[in-house]
Amino acid sequence: MSKTIPIISRHFRLEQLADGVYAAIHADDGWATCNAGIIDLGDRTLVFDAFMSPEAASDLRITAETLMGRPVHAVINSHPHNDHIWGNQAFYPGVDIISTTRTRELIETEGPLEIQGFRGGAQKNLDAVRDQLTKSNDEITQAHLKVFIVYFQAILATLPVLQLCLPNLTFTGDLTLSGPKRTANLISFEGGHSGSDAILHLPADGIVFMSDLLFIGGHPYLPDGDPVKIKLFLAQIRKLHAKIFLPGHGPVGRTSDLDWMDKYIDTLNALVRSVIENGGTEAEIGKIAMPNEYKPLIFPTFFPQNLIFLYHSQMNPRT
Repeated sequence: MSKTIPIISRHFRLEQLADGVYAAIHADDGWATCNAGIIDLGDRTLVFDAFMSPEAASDLRITAETLMGRPVHAVINSHPHNDHIWGNQAFYPGVDIISTTRTRELIETEGPLEIQGFRGGAQKNLDAVRDQLTKSNDEITQAHLKVFIVYFQAILATLPVLQLCLPNLTFTGDLTLSGPKRTANLISFEGGHSGSDAILHLPADGIVFMSDLLFIGGHPYLPDGDPVKIKLFLAQIRKLHAKIFLPGHGPVGRTSDLDWMDKYIDTLNALVRSVIENGGTEAEIGKIAMPNEYKPLIFPTFFPQNLIFLYHSQMNPRT
């Protein structure tokens, strides 16, 4: 059973998952925007994912060093998406940053282009979302829009100080980090949620830090990866026989949340397949109504994006 730990940060709350293992859960109105982890190996401290805002990441570093009484030894970048790696600079220099080889390549090649795009469009996006909020009377839509207002505010606050810090240690396949207190296994999965994803498994504790291979309480984002691979990876992760799963977004989860991810992908695939079998076009895909069970989820705009992506995937299957 996890336990909430008092901390001083507006960006996240801390939950203890085991002795020396903590989950930093992003606050709705904070600039973390994703979850992170703090793990005590006994002689070294690991941080799993670095948040989006360096301000939030600085709070994370201070929290980790206060809890463990030592400097952070290494930060793990689970995948190349900005909300998990822009906080790297709060740990640089002096702290190793670890990722898969492919994640480093993607940060190095795509990261500057993404930053350039945000410099040109983040303020316009924020203004557009604020305008939508003033016109909305639906509480669920309003809650979603507020999430993205915070997201773009965090981006605009970060851009003037942002330094794109690349991982300095990379691996392919698996990487084991051992200390006198516990062993942590990094396991890579290529092309699931993103171009490269890594999870962190603590076998003695039955805990897996999943990053964005698992969403809880929100629509997962599928278009940057391969849902077929996500389902395959989830099946492999079940074989680890863990009990606690920390998603990239949302509260601490259990095995049933892996099942939910499977079902979500299957449900959307079935909706798209039905339209295709009836001769429907992409325009009809955009008219698919969201199932009632998904309406309370955050990130509702991911739903139509996921449908369009699955439509093209089914119309042009990979060989």
